[in-house]
Amino acid sequence: MNRLLKVSVIVAVVLCFGGVIYAADSNEFGQLLSKIKTYDFDKSRVDCIKVSDMIREASGKPEMKGMEKQLDAFLESDATYAAKDFVCRELSIAGTEASVPALASMLTDEKVSDIARYALERIPGPAVDDALRKALPKAEGKAKIGIINTLGVRGDKKAVESLAKLTNDANETVAVAAVAALSRIDDQGATDAIARAKDKATGAIKTAALDAYLRCADRLAAKGQKNAAGAIYKELYAANEPMIVRVAAARGMIETAGDKTGEVVVEMLKSADKPIQTVAIATLKEVAKTDVIKAAMEQIPNLEAIQQAQLISALADCGDKVALPTVLAAAKNSHDFVRVTALRAMGTLGDVSSVDMLVAAAVSSGGEEQKAAQESLYRLRGPDVDDAILKKLPDAEPKAKVELVRSCEQRDIKKSVPVLMKTAKDADAKVRIESIKALRALAGPQDIPALIELQLAASGNDRGELEKTVVVVSKKIPEDKGQGQAVLAALPLAKDLDAKCSLLSVLGKIGDESALPVLREALGDKDDQVKDAAVRALSDWPTATPAADLLKVAQTSENQVHKTLALRGYVRLAGLKSNRPAEETMKMYKDAMALAADVSEKKMVLSGLGSTDSFEAMQMAESYLGDKELKEEAEAAVMKIAEERAKNSPRISAQTKDILQKVIDGTTNESVREQAQKLLKQGK
Repeated sequence: MNRLLKVSVIVAVVLCFGGVIYAADSNEFGQLLSKIKTYDFDKSRVDCIKVSDMIREASGKPEMKGMEKQLDAFLESDATYAAKDFVCRELSIAGTEASVPALASMLTDEKVSDIARYALERIPGPAVDDALRKALPKAEGKAKIGIINTLGVRGDKKAVESLAKLTNDANETVAVAAVAALSRIDDQGATDAIARAKDKATGAIKTAALDAYLRCADRLAAKGQKNAAGAIYKELYAANEPMIVRVAAARGMIETAGDKTGEVVVEMLKSADKPIQTVAIATLKEVAKTDVIKAAMEQIPNLEAIQQAQLISALADCGDKVALPTVLAAAKNSHDFVRVTALRAMGTLGDVSSVDMLVAAAVSSGGEEQKAAQESLYRLRGPDVDDAILKKLPDAEPKAKVELVRSCEQRDIKKSVPVLMKTAKDADAKVRIESIKALRALAGPQDIPALIELQLAASGNDRGELEKTVVVVSKKIPEDKGQGQAVLAALPLAKDLDAKCSLLSVLGKIGDESALPVLREALGDKDDQVKDAAVRALSDWPTATPAADLLKVAQTSENQVHKTLALRGYVRLAGLKSNRPAEETMKMYKDAMALAADVSEKKMVLSGLGSTDSFEAMQMAESYLGDKELKEEAEAAVMKIAEERAKNSPRISAQTKDILQKVIDGTTNESVREQAQKLLKQGK
């Protein structure tokens, strides 16, 4: 066999083989379609899925044409509605203009019109639009309305004339649908038809036409045709139109006014209609041009108080400092909410010239007005603002001085520390306290000696606040760098017992372990006041390190006050988180309970015990459930421990269940009973 003949045979075989495959696939597809003829929404979708898979596989291949024909024929069969709905959905994805005749034949039938349109809406090509237009005059009821909607969705310009006529239809629903469809078609004829309908219609049709006309204007504006859009907005802004339409049109007029935006805004601010004024104010930030802002500012005296406040707030949002003089004037307005708004605006628009007014307002007013003035003082920007505050601070009146000190803290003016060190000794108590609190935030480790000097010289409430400040600032030092060294160095300088005790108290709160020898030595001091301060300092320690020292005091001291203080401190330290074994913690609580001299101290121990996550702690608390005086605290401890353990392990042991049941049986507190029952149910 020659070479050409061989090639011819091979090609013939391939073509035949290909034809057989196609025929087999076509037959299989037809068989599947036959199977789904009786498909309904509540039946298995297995065969439907197979059909979908075959269509996806054939997409873009020659065999798809034959499969589409079978789908079209299926629509003309006696298949169920659900089956035809499925096929229409497949055609909406895979269908072409070849399917238009079959789908078009369904358009006037109200039962299947919707599913046919679903497919047609998504099939590209003019044949679809032609079919829809031809079906429109033949359709009635829901089918007609549906076709109108689809023509709008497809934006068919050739349908404009027919749709325009339907805006006068006796059926109001049809007319409304026609108006809505026209608003979706990007065509001047459609816009003109809507305009005519707007002028002639009433009721629901009128409302639909107004909304549609706004949509046309919005589309024109989006395309950059601002003059055409502006003309429609201006028409809809007419006084005889509903306020909701006028408000939307007003916004559109501003957005499309171009160089005349200022004129339009002013015109609307002059309107007698408050909603229109509000629209003009609300859009001010969007235009945010200096000339527009100036034009708007001039109208403030002509507005009522509410609109004045709205405009001032809008001016602040614009952020243009040209509005500052107007805002300053408004801060003296007779209406309190206008003043508050103006004071808030000053935080954005203000500068160094605003400091005096804000301080004065913070001093002379109260409530929201004072708060607004304070917040704006804290928010003022500019390097010269900080300098102005510091310059005014030393010679200010006490009330003003307090506000200036607060602003130093809120503005984080680190360079104010030397000034605050002086005001911390001011003759006015409020100035002193605010200065000390501000130093807490602003002072650094290098300032600790000066703070201690203030502490040693102070008394009463001032000293208490200074103690807190020294502690906070000392903790800004890294732990390994000796947080308590400055305080330890100052101890020999303490001239009286009160000063010494104050320093001991600070050492306890700092928790620098290098201070422990000093505090332990103080426990043996001959003066009870020093001993008292040492016990309190160790009780405040941030870790459990000095627990043994406190236990010894509680066991051996002959001073009942010291014994009580030490026991309380010991219980507190027992409750701190640590790496010690649970057995040691339990021993601490048992030791504490053994030392507890009265009911109040025992309650204190049980309260601390509740923070211990161990079954042994629960057992210890259980042992006091029968004590009338300690019953409530024991129940609370049991429940707290049980709940914490339940978070880590939902399964509850038999022993725990027994204890919870004991609580349920013995408690008189319904809340505790419900809580325990809930835990038991969760643990089953």
